[in-house]
Amino acid sequence: MKKLILYCLCAALPACFCAGSASAETFTSKSYIKAALGASPSMRKAEQAFRQAESNYKAALLDAALPAFTLSMGETFYDQSDTRLRLEREDVTSSLSASWNLYDSASSPLKKVRTARLDYEAAKLSFLTAQQNEALKALGRFYALYSAQQRIGTSRMNLASRERQYKDTNEQFQSGTRSRLQVTQSEGDKLASEISLARDEAGEVKARMAFNELLNAEPETEQSVEVSTQAADIKLPLPRTDVARALENNFALRQQRLALERTRITSRTSVLSNYPRLRVDAAWRKSALGLIGEPAYGGPNNPSYSLGASLNFPFGFFGLQNYLEIDAAGAALKSAELELENSERALKTRVLSAQKDIELQVKSRRLLEFQVKAQRETTENLMSEYSQGGADSVQLDLAQSKLLDSSNNQIAALNDLDLELANYRILMGEKIWE
Repeated sequence: MKKLILYCLCAALPACFCAGSASAETFTSKSYIKAALGASPSMRKAEQAFRQAESNYKAALLDAALPAFTLSMGETFYDQSDTRLRLEREDVTSSLSASWNLYDSASSPLKKVRTARLDYEAAKLSFLTAQQNEALKALGRFYALYSAQQRIGTSRMNLASRERQYKDTNEQFQSGTRSRLQVTQSEGDKLASEISLARDEAGEVKARMAFNELLNAEPETEQSVEVSTQAADIKLPLPRTDVARALENNFALRQQRLALERTRITSRTSVLSNYPRLRVDAAWRKSALGLIGEPAYGGPNNPSYSLGASLNFPFGFFGLQNYLEIDAAGAALKSAELELENSERALKTRVLSAQKDIELQVKSRRLLEFQVKAQRETTENLMSEYSQGGADSVQLDLAQSKLLDSSNNQIAALNDLDLELANYRILMGEKIWE
């Protein structure tokens, strides 16, 4: 993988600037994303939501597999047969009971476990999606700082070129080969370059503050970034099989499938609740436990046991309400299925469009590399001719402007390509923070 090390072209920069950069901590995109995720309050909040769903899932498992126990204790302070206020041990009552639903034709314990598992899987995907979003946000700020620092380098080179031109123009004016108008124009170009440099330096400070915000670092802390581009590893055209991979692994689509499965369970439960409903329950109860001075009692029917069944026939208003509720549940399920189908179609288009965008970015980056190289050679040749009084100032100015623009476009192309690749990996359901 090709390494592009960010540095500030010390030949064109003041020594103090280079010294400050040397002492700054250097981040790669991966190390910065890792640090940003570790410092993010949003990620800690998303993790807590995931832990909550995990606890709910475990609770549902226990609720389905084991009976529910209840311990009750009571004390009578006053009643009509004894009107004095009192607190006596013999007035304490206690009981321990257990209940267990063995079967429910509409909403069995297994369905509750299945629903809780779907909620748990959905919460896990929500947590992964939150990590994806935070990682993409960090990657954007990483490249914003990279771009801002690189723009300073190109602006300083442009200013150095303008200063050299202004110096040459002044010297040639003294010798009578350049006019006062050309001197004034050259000075104006130099001042415009100084303003452009000041603007880029302010942009770098802002980008650095945004960069440090995700690290919980002091806003103006010096930072350095090292870029590793994946452009050299891209084999074009990208495989069409990536569409199937995205349909299988995309986080948002997987979450939508879980939601559809949950809707199926809810819809089925709603439908079955409108038909005759059979329940089988077991119960156990023991009273007079002998707690806090209460006399224990272990006579007949203590503890007591029961196993019973119940059959309910809900029919609303002559069955009309039941029919409407069943119809509504079916409509909700069909709507969820159509929504998933629509999302799958949209994802296919997004993947194929992203492939075309990446192909365009790769080609643009290659062309820009050649353009910058050619424009730099043209500018150097014109500057040499201008110093000797040969080239025209308008021609040189145009070449310098083109070099500055093409250099900045090359910086932007690297950013855009790597961000496009990150977004593409998100479509594939990959963990871009790893």
